[in-house]
Amino acid sequence: MNKTSLLLTLSILLPLLSACATPSIQPKLNTSPRVIKQAVAIPAISHKNPPLITDLTKVKAGKPLKLVRLMEGGACKNPQQGAAGLFRLYASPADISRIIQQQGPGVFADFALQIQHFSIRALQQSIRQLDFHTADTAQQPLKQELTQLFSELIAEDISLFTTHTTLTIDVSPQQDAWRIYLEACETAHEH
Repeated sequence: MNKTSLLLTLSILLPLLSACATPSIQPKLNTSPRVIKQAVAIPAISHKNPPLITDLTKVKAGKPLKLVRLMEGGACKNPQQGAAGLFRLYASPADISRIIQQQGPGVFADFALQIQHFSIRALQQSIRQLDFHTADTAQQPLKQELTQLFSELIAEDISLFTTHTTLTIDVSPQQDAWRIYLEACETAHEH
C-alpha cells in the first residue's frame, strides 16, 4: 500500500473510529424553571454544555444506585451572597422496578416533589451557614464547604424518605458545577 492510499484510508477511518468512541448517552437535565437568575458575571450553567457527569453509579448501604436526574437549584444568603449549582439524584433500579409493580409509575411524581422540596431546604440552610467572608478569588474552599454542609443537612431527610417510600436514593451536589455569588445574588422567586 503506498503512502497516498494509506493516508486516504486513515482520513476515512479516524473520524469513524472517533465517532464510535464518543459516548452517545447524554445526561437528562431537569427542564423545570431555574431557581436562580444570573446576577453577576459568572458563567451560567448551560443546558447545551452541561458539566461533565462522571459518577453515573454509586453504592449506598450495599445497594447499587444509578443517576436518574440532575436537579438545578440555588439560594441567596443576602443580596450579595449565594450559590447555584447542580445536584445528582441517584436511585436504586431494583427499588424503582418493585415500586412500579406495586404502586404504578404515577407515584414517582409525588416522590420527585418531596425530593425537590427537601433538597432546596437543605441548600437554603447550607447557604445560611456558609461563611462567605472567607472567600477570595479561589472559590474552591467555599464549594467544598458548601458540598459538605449540604450533604450533612440532607442526610436525615434522605433517610426518612427512604424509610417512608422504600426507595433508596441519594442526592449529591456536583461540586465542580457550583457558582458562588459574592457580589450580587438574586433568586427568580422566593422559597
